[in-house]
Amino acid sequence: MWYVAGAGVVLALLAAAGFAGGKTASAVKTGTVDRIIDSASIKSLSMQQVNWLLARLESQPAPDTVWGAMCYQAVASPVVAEYICPVCGEKTVYNCAESAFSEWELQACRRMIESINSRTEFRVELDETLFCEFCTPEESIGNCGLFLVVRPEEGRAIVNGVTEIDLRMLDSFLQGNLFYTTENEGRIPLLEYADRMRELLGLTEE
Repeated sequence: MWYVAGAGVVLALLAAAGFAGGKTASAVKTGTVDRIIDSASIKSLSMQQVNWLLARLESQPAPDTVWGAMCYQAVASPVVAEYICPVCGEKTVYNCAESAFSEWELQACRRMIESINSRTEFRVELDETLFCEFCTPEESIGNCGLFLVVRPEEGRAIVNGVTEIDLRMLDSFLQGNLFYTTENEGRIPLLEYADRMRELLGLTEE
């Protein structure tokens, strides 16, 4: 199989493999990570373990790109969409230009945030305040965007503007995959996006 399926890092196996404190990413690139991966699921990844996954990603050849189906019929965007702010609870109404993202893509982004949080020791949050006309200064309305807030086990939060694609990549990477899946079921290698993963998580190359 040309890709590596969802993988799990188990702390007890880490200890047995000899990761007692100071092993660096260079040791991981020899294949140690693959030996401590459980193919069932990933649970409770620490930032250090994420760094090992990054080293593994960069040590593996990129899988081939698989292009998704191109024959889907486009679905018309809603004429209007009602956005309910999760912070203040107020409603902002969007017209057709912004309604597709508010109605469809934003829901997918929220699901990916839940998926990421289900397998990490650190927390991630989606800052949507630019979508809310009650939480955002008037001059910023119309410049809607999402921000990913990563709260590591120690230190300050890391904040980056993100797209749905960023979250697709991050969610798939943290499942142990070497690719991410597009909305039309294509598969895109993650190797060239390793630096973006580091940026989003506030990590540096070891």
